[in-house]
Amino acid sequence: MKKASIIILIITLSSSFMFSQTAEDALRFSRVFYSGTARFNGLSGAFGAVGADFSTMATNPAGIGLYTGSETTFTLAPTVGYSTADYNMSTATDYRVNVGVGNFGVIFNINPYQKTKTGTLKSINFGIGVNRQNDFNNRVVINGVNTRNSMMQSYANTLNGIRIQPAYVQDSFPFDIGLAFRTDGTGLVYYNSDSNKYYCDAAYGGVLQNKRINTSGSMNEVDFSVGANFSDKLFVGFTFGIPTINYYENSVYTETRTKDTIPNFISLSYRYDLHTRGTGINFKLGAIYKPADWFRIGASIHTPTWYPSMRDQWSSSMQSTFTNSSWNGTQYSPLGDFDYQLTTPFRAMGGLAFIIGQYGLISADYEYVNYSQARFHASYESYSSVNEQIKYSYKSWGNIRVGTEWRIADFRIRGGFGYFSNPSTVVNPYTGKTNNSERFQASGGLGYRTKHFFADVTYVWSKMNQDYYLYDASMVNPATISYYTSTVSTTIGFRF
Repeated sequence: MKKASIIILIITLSSSFMFSQTAEDALRFSRVFYSGTARFNGLSGAFGAVGADFSTMATNPAGIGLYTGSETTFTLAPTVGYSTADYNMSTATDYRVNVGVGNFGVIFNINPYQKTKTGTLKSINFGIGVNRQNDFNNRVVINGVNTRNSMMQSYANTLNGIRIQPAYVQDSFPFDIGLAFRTDGTGLVYYNSDSNKYYCDAAYGGVLQNKRINTSGSMNEVDFSVGANFSDKLFVGFTFGIPTINYYENSVYTETRTKDTIPNFISLSYRYDLHTRGTGINFKLGAIYKPADWFRIGASIHTPTWYPSMRDQWSSSMQSTFTNSSWNGTQYSPLGDFDYQLTTPFRAMGGLAFIIGQYGLISADYEYVNYSQARFHASYESYSSVNEQIKYSYKSWGNIRVGTEWRIADFRIRGGFGYFSNPSTVVNPYTGKTNNSERFQASGGLGYRTKHFFADVTYVWSKMNQDYYLYDASMVNPATISYYTSTVSTTIGFRF
């Protein structure tokens, strides 16, 4: 099983030679780290059984059934993303600052019971607005000396493995290996007709490797929700969601020789740019039940999100420097452009909330999601191999969120914790452990509330570790990357 996981990892990491879309892309757009109002963030999103917050439209829409009036809300959420990367006994750090919008929208309350004083239907609430589901803004630097091989050798291994003729290299690999091949290329990989094999100059390492990865964009969802209150005991809700993805990635990978014994080669630089965008639809159904005034139970289900109009645009370039300046060259790829579909997994959530009179509350949520269910589709391409990688690279597990809020007159004090489990089954061939992408989150905040106005502020800290391979995982050590984010969300709201 361990060997199978290693093989899957190698195939996944080398799949960029064939497809723009990979298993990693499917996971990126399937993981949701719900954000929204500062109050919601203050409890780390543990609102599955609490309700009466705008952000519950994206998690348990029954929550808007607990509203007793109308309100409008807006949240500003500046974020600082900080990263450290350990690679071959070297550590590099970087950071990125971004100012985003956590949510904005309005809830409308209709109270038929107030007029008739009859029936079990106490109120109906309608909500419309935007909630943020993921923030892609970050910057990573990986830096270290490789004394065993280079990326050029992984290119040569690929060409030797498939025994491709030189005349077909550039057309078969226009975005990476084709740029490195000597014929009208950068001369980083060349063909020897006597041995019928491909070679490179730094086959045995001795190069300083550096990669800078800059990502930006976000995933937001426009929500249309309705919630109903029956006898102040049962609350039900429904949301029609329209999520949008806007993801940018720019990376620059360089190798520079550290030994004069390497013939000819001095350095290379490989740049890659990707823009992914898409719009999808999903449905959410939820309920909250109050068996007693001090206790609430919540549950919701989310259908898979279908993105019928995903689009990737990508390009790359490569530059080489040799001791013989006449060999120096720069090559540019064509512009890659591809339309496809993506389906992300089904989700189910359950929650409990304990209401301590007028003093405060304690709540906890559990979220189930099976990341191996994500799938790519296209009209004229087969994604069977990539979908198999998704199926065997990821697993079903759960996410846990807990939170508490306490009242002091018109003020509120909040705190929360979130744990998002490791979705990967992939084994690190060097440590024998699974590729760890679990995320921890801690939050704390304050609020001020009157009859017609409220203001909240929350600080959210999170950390996630991840193994990253510069190229073929059978050749190179992983870089262990730690991602840290610090977000201060501020919400202003009015009731009417």
